[in-house]
Amino acid sequence: MLLYQVMSEWVNQLSLECRVRRVLKDFALGMIVSGSCQLEAVASALAPRGRVESQYRRLQRFLANERVKMAVLQAEWAAMVVKTMQAEQVVLLVDETALSDHLKAMVLGIWSVGGCVPLAWRCYPAQAYPVEGQVQLIMTLLKRVLPTIPVNIPVRLLADRGIGTSPALMQAVEAEGCQVLFRVQGSTRFRNAHGQQQSLHSLGIRGQSWHSVGDVFKKAGWLPAHVTVTWDAHYDHPWCLVSSVPIPDHAYAIRFDQEVSFRDLKSDGFDWQRSHVWLADHAERLLLVLAVSYWVVIALGQRLPRPRSGRTAHWSAFHRGKAALHTLFHPTIAPLLPHPPPPFISCVVQ
Repeated sequence: MLLYQVMSEWVNQLSLECRVRRVLKDFALGMIVSGSCQLEAVASALAPRGRVESQYRRLQRFLANERVKMAVLQAEWAAMVVKTMQAEQVVLLVDETALSDHLKAMVLGIWSVGGCVPLAWRCYPAQAYPVEGQVQLIMTLLKRVLPTIPVNIPVRLLADRGIGTSPALMQAVEAEGCQVLFRVQGSTRFRNAHGQQQSLHSLGIRGQSWHSVGDVFKKAGWLPAHVTVTWDAHYDHPWCLVSSVPIPDHAYAIRFDQEVSFRDLKSDGFDWQRSHVWLADHAERLLLVLAVSYWVVIALGQRLPRPRSGRTAHWSAFHRGKAALHTLFHPTIAPLLPHPPPPFISCVVQ
């Protein structure tokens, strides 16, 4: 009952028609209970709502509903998540993920302990990258999210080297008042205060960290940055990091939680890669349902005590939450639904 009420409270804040909100709520609950985003599995979990075939068609209509405008909904969803987290600093992560050869998605998420909650995203065919290019695509997503964050809270954006080796993106993000923490290619040139130039990779020493202030991105005319080259003894290559402010050595490590979240949405969680939803606009609506479901599951997992020993001691927050919900509610959403009101009985006194 509490889960049903929380889901209702969240979904009712979205600017959707009442009927569409009900479908979204059922879609997310069915996904959580079934542990899959495949429409057949979700429809079966929604059996208490009616015939499985009818539920399947409800889900299909939601994904095809052009009145479900993702730009507006992503901003509203981001505002809810940011408000719920009440963080003193917001760490955003951006990366691209692929669904086999069918689709790719650029996802901007907010870091939460052990995971990354999607806030804004864009899906596109694997062989047809958006015409505006990577920088403008990411900035569009970022500008949807930034207005939802209180102005007194610092915002930091993390990106891996496939995205972060971009002086244009670094300048655009900093122009919005955000800090950057980008991993860049080791071949990136660095110029120190004395004018000496070296590749960042050449500054790494295995088992040590090196910090300095200087300029990077020679071809872009040199951009000022704080530079960190940290090389864990167990890794083959160092992390070459550029940032707006000085950072501790471990600050970049949380970026891998976005990789974990992609795995949770796909093979280790909701089977996103097997959804068979390959139209880009349909996939964006499905990702809204995935984001809602993921946030519920990971939020619960973070509140459950971690076992000190045994197989489950190594489970992530997502897996702890998913296992708890599966134990309580599988195979249908029947235990989640509010009890019907008692029948009204009138008494006629003669």
